[in-house]
Amino acid sequence: HDQGAGGNGNVLKEIAENAGAHIDLRKLLCGDPTMSALELWGAEYQENDALLLKPKDLERFTAICKRENAPFSVVGHVTGD
Repeated sequence: HDQGAGGNGNVLKEIAENAGAHIDLRKLLCGDPTMSALELWGAEYQENDALLLKPKDLERFTAICKRENAPFSVVGHVTGD
């Protein structure tokens, strides 16, 4: 999901809407340490995307990102509630 349409708050909410999720904003990659949680939540990163991965696929995804020099962060998990 492209984060240019409403930022993290919109994208992460939409991607886990039916199942519920726990999101830790402190885990978002950010080049500006002065940004507040509210700024991170609404920031529209045109060059970033959000993915919903199964835990079993994380190791493979990590290897691909390392190979392609593509930084990523795991910012939460689906709770099912």
